[in-house]
Amino acid sequence: MKFITNLILITFTAALVISCETSQQRYKDPRDHDSAMKVAYDMQSKIAHAVTADAETVPVNSPVDADAADDPAIWYNATHPEQSVIIGTDKKQGVYTYNLKGEQLDFIGCGKANNVDVRSQAVVGGDTLTLVSASNRTYHNVSIFTMDSVGKLTEIKLPKEVLLDDSYGFCMYQDTASTPYFIMNSKDGTIKQFELTLKEDKSGELSLVRTFSVPSQPEGMVADDATGILYVGEEAKGVWKVDLNDSASKMEFIKATSIENNEALVADIEGIAIYKTGEKTGYLVASSQGNFTYALFSLETEKYLKSFKIVSGEFDGVEETDGLEVCNMPMGEQYKKGILVVQDGFNYDGDSLKAQNFKIISWEKVQNIIDQAI
Repeated sequence: MKFITNLILITFTAALVISCETSQQRYKDPRDHDSAMKVAYDMQSKIAHAVTADAETVPVNSPVDADAADDPAIWYNATHPEQSVIIGTDKKQGVYTYNLKGEQLDFIGCGKANNVDVRSQAVVGGDTLTLVSASNRTYHNVSIFTMDSVGKLTEIKLPKEVLLDDSYGFCMYQDTASTPYFIMNSKDGTIKQFELTLKEDKSGELSLVRTFSVPSQPEGMVADDATGILYVGEEAKGVWKVDLNDSASKMEFIKATSIENNEALVADIEGIAIYKTGEKTGYLVASSQGNFTYALFSLETEKYLKSFKIVSGEFDGVEETDGLEVCNMPMGEQYKKGILVVQDGFNYDGDSLKAQNFKIISWEKVQNIIDQAI
């Protein structure tokens, strides 16, 4: 009997270890495994819909073999839309800004900036600001900047205190009073929401508002300012949502995003973004990193629509995307319905591998795919 009991205990322990295995242990990075690259391309080939990039940013200033570029954000210039700004992180060293041609505008070496977001007309202590902010894995806190209309960043001084152990993913939320909030997650699944206070000397301080969690490692997050819904990508499972305006709201899993039940999705679920077509309508876009594709879901019905890939054209195709972002506003003749910006894990110039960068895609191309699905 003792032998049987011990055997059951060993079996249970082994099962527990397997069930607790992180997505990083399961996911083989094509950067480190040639076989993983082949598998990812084989799975990508099953996705029929394809688009090409319309522009790309200059590479980040990190080594060619470094996994460095990570997450983009988009600031819409309402006065001169064609002068809108793309913000991108280099998770080895800081934050860049670019114009829509992909040319660098500014860079701040603030540390290991992982995920980034931006809000216009943010009201803090009576000041109305354009705020750019990012999770900072050097200090395990948040870096916050003001940004002007030409992409110049100025850092707001904050205490270098740890806000969240092993900080990782990040996004911003701005409520109907234009109050900005800063939401950061950790690899253990913890998610914390903070509010910014500015002092007389214009230095800042963040205070905790609320704490959430998901079962395993998250990263990509996006908040819908119109509805107050926060979407959280759990890398090995799918996407969750919670109402930021309801203190009693609990995390709810969006079934259509389940990696287990949707063969078009392959871990990790990385960047997520929303493209709005109305107050409560639009699309959720998610990076399916394991097969180098992007999945589209209806915000209204929460149903899966289609997946697509970004292939070579004037610019090289895209593999292993981490972060992504969309903007639903017109930005000149080339981008009448806005843009999708994605991180490119393997950036090539011809046959030559370059440091990572960000690709820019006209949303019209994505919308054509959606129109075929609905």
